[in-house]
Amino acid sequence: MRSAGVIALVAALIGMTFALAAITSPGPVSILAFVYAVLGYNGGLMLFVLGLFAKQRLRRATRVSH
Repeated sequence: MRSAGVIALVAALIGMTFALAAITSPGPVSILAFVYAVLGYNGGLMLFVLGLFAKQRLRRATRVSH
């Protein structure tokens, strides 16, 4: 449960950082940069979970074959 909390905290920090940058920026703020950051974070999480899943399946397949 702690790791889910950390994931949510990091996601919130990404949003708060962009909000603070938008408030303090003298010029226009690129929403596209925020979208890229969120997509990159979520993509990284998905790749990590898929890697864990693949590792577990490979480990299970190795045990069964021996």
